[in-house]
Amino acid sequence: MMQNRLLRLLSGLLILIVFWMLSTNAMAQATTGFSGYFSIPAAELSPEKSVNIGYNQLSGKYYGFYNGSYDLDVGFADIGFLPFMEVGIRMTRPRGFQTENKTTWDRMICTKLLPLYETRYFPAIAVGFQGFFTTGEGGGANYFNSTYIVATKNLKMNRVIENIGISLGYGEDLMEAQTYQFIGVFGGIKITPKSMEYLELMLEYDAEKWNAGARVTLLKHIILLAGYEGMDSFSCGLSYRFQLP
Repeated sequence: MMQNRLLRLLSGLLILIVFWMLSTNAMAQATTGFSGYFSIPAAELSPEKSVNIGYNQLSGKYYGFYNGSYDLDVGFADIGFLPFMEVGIRMTRPRGFQTENKTTWDRMICTKLLPLYETRYFPAIAVGFQGFFTTGEGGGANYFNSTYIVATKNLKMNRVIENIGISLGYGEDLMEAQTYQFIGVFGGIKITPKSMEYLELMLEYDAEKWNAGARVTLLKHIILLAGYEGMDSFSCGLSYRFQLP
């Protein structure tokens, strides 16, 4: 019995050591497929000339897409287009939904601009447009729409915590759409423990509910995201980031 416990302990320590060796600074990919905290946007951009391609699995409980009856499969590609601009496209499909008369994929284009960079005393400011283009009339084919402004400030610490990020934003439903996200006041906090730059712990309010999650970056390219929306519905994602020449 004692020998089995010792083997389990040594195995756990080995896993932690390997995990630490493979890890690098965390990269801010959210459940939307674009830069942010767990789900909310932040005044941070993907690095210039970087491309992030991934997949998220979202609980359908809190989304109005197809009346929230289905969990969602989300594929996305996000590009750090310029030092002050990020653009991306996202494809969302309700898992298990079958029809011969309707398109089951929602296509969404997003962009975020960073007119003001973070300084020692002032936060960064970003303006974002989520789902700003649609081919349908009257917003009938437009889901997850939002036009928002958000401020983000990072506080460098010295002991147990390496960094605390704080974001606060406001979203409006300026365009006609089928469903919206981040309408009203939203905000969150992001914590990076000391000597664990690859890990981010997040707590946020997305203007409708509280969410909590964690993000881990491995081998400089692989981003793992997992957490609970509304503190009771599990969502997760995996993405791969690389630099363009």
